[in-house]
Amino acid sequence: MAGAQIDKRSRLVSAAVGLAYQNGFGATSLADIAREAEVPLGNVYYYFKTKDEIGEAIVELRLAEMSAQRQRWSEAGSPKDRLCACVHGVFENKDLLAEQGCAVGTFCSELHKAGGPVASRATEIFAQHLAWIERQFRELGQGKESKGLAVHLLSALQGASVLAHAFHDSALVATETKRLKNWIQSL
Repeated sequence: MAGAQIDKRSRLVSAAVGLAYQNGFGATSLADIAREAEVPLGNVYYYFKTKDEIGEAIVELRLAEMSAQRQRWSEAGSPKDRLCACVHGVFENKDLLAEQGCAVGTFCSELHKAGGPVASRATEIFAQHLAWIERQFRELGQGKESKGLAVHLLSALQGASVLAHAFHDSALVATETKRLKNWIQSL
């Protein structure tokens, strides 16, 4: 029975992630999530009492996904290699970014417009990512400049994602990620 509960909950979270990415979190109803997950609407309330709880589950999933991604990047030899792996991760998603935008960036932005505790919690997604990038710059010996360089890199990646989506042009991501890798290698 416990396995079925976990399966339903994970299906609900997965459906919520996909629908929030496709339609926006605010435009996604509990009924939409239940239908997509093929779970009766009444069962949704067993796992999530409010839509904010579903938002929290999405944040937790994104935190776990980003943490796992950073762990993979951390296996690269040098800080430059790790930063380039981070940039390459954006490059690998260039087509999806051009089509639908950044899943994390759009979700966080939408939550912040609405405000509330889930929006505050969502800040942690970018905060952890920014801290990891900053650590790589510190290991490169960038000292006090590390935080500013981290903000610059993350801003450039998010900006390229926004522009690629706005223009439906994945080449914008390809161009910017190539430039960023060259910049990192020059440090």
